[in-house]
Amino acid sequence: MTEPQQRIAIVGGNFAGLTAAIKLSPRHAVTVVDPSRHFEWTPNIHEILSSVKAPQRLRLDRAAIVKQAGHRFLRDRVTALQPAQGRLLTAGGRTLAFDACIVAVGALWNTHQVPGVARHALPLRSVADALAIEHRLHALQRQGKPLRVVIAGGGVTGIEALGEILRRHRGDASLRVDVVEAGPRLLPGLPPALDADLRRLCEPFAVNFRTATAIASVSAKGVRLTDGTRLHSELTLWTAGLAPPPLLRESGLARPPQGWAGVHPTLQSRHFDSVFVAGDAAQLPRAVAKQAYNAIDMGALAAANAARFLGGRALQPFKPAPKPVLVAFGDLQTYLVAGRTVLASQVLAAAKEGVHQAFMLQMAPGGVVSALPAAAGRLWQSWRRLALPQLLSLADFRKLPDCKPVRRL
Repeated sequence: MTEPQQRIAIVGGNFAGLTAAIKLSPRHAVTVVDPSRHFEWTPNIHEILSSVKAPQRLRLDRAAIVKQAGHRFLRDRVTALQPAQGRLLTAGGRTLAFDACIVAVGALWNTHQVPGVARHALPLRSVADALAIEHRLHALQRQGKPLRVVIAGGGVTGIEALGEILRRHRGDASLRVDVVEAGPRLLPGLPPALDADLRRLCEPFAVNFRTATAIASVSAKGVRLTDGTRLHSELTLWTAGLAPPPLLRESGLARPPQGWAGVHPTLQSRHFDSVFVAGDAAQLPRAVAKQAYNAIDMGALAAANAARFLGGRALQPFKPAPKPVLVAFGDLQTYLVAGRTVLASQVLAAAKEGVHQAFMLQMAPGGVVSALPAAAGRLWQSWRRLALPQLLSLADFRKLPDCKPVRRL
């Protein structure tokens, strides 16, 4: 008599969740649950603001990806996760039992409970968010209104959004941008040299960086800072941090004072042995950056450890691999950050695009061979607008005329 398949539920179909699904063998009965049809390559959504990217170039069909891996996709929203009972409930009225569960629900937009943010500011967390911002900028131009923008948050998302706004609109005499960062410098967590170089690049433009201050409230007319300063804004873009989904707390995976789901180094929940948490939702004993590359690696390990758990084998710890970070600043500059080393070159835009296309090619439904024509088309369209001419003349990146180390000034 054939043994019944062990059931693995994956809650969330983004970087960690889809990677886990792809890594799991069809010998398991795997179900991926996510309310959205599309997987989105979010590291490049800022390019929608300048129309360098179109939405379809950043999206793949989740159901097709999961089916290709030999599993089932359920387009629904998990409303309750009951690890002790080994089941989850969905908004569509379904009850799904599991022997192991991988929770990869990501993170939410964090308004920090600042008055007016939810009503008057726009987030930048998805393709739809980026389209809303692009449409707002276009509407302001069409109506002849000044392009007065406030960006809340001087981290990677805020800076990359600024770069695309400058790429598309820096020729507009009415453009004024204020970037508000609560920390003492831009790009907190990355080398301080980047702050000085970004300020230098923005000197010719009407960009004002306001560090060591925060936004106290947002209205339809602008923002008020904690120091009392008022800034007029026709568009307030909110990129200031992430918040844990309520499901983590409601399911018992997150316990006060933590908002994120506490896990062992193996990504196994500290509270339920059958649950593994991957991606932004996981709080490891030693924190790692909430970035796509970590989510991908965590998804792969969560899949392997869930299978090991069900097979009664020893679990393996998560060992984050050192990876360079690429920060794009429109068509003005792209930075590669590897530890304390920072290199700047416009050609690096093609390197960042290459990371995007390699992942999309790997994930594309139909396999690598059938995906090659579409991927080649995406690659050409994107690189043609970015840095393909320079890239094709490359013999050795280190010898590029425009490649320079960025040092602290």
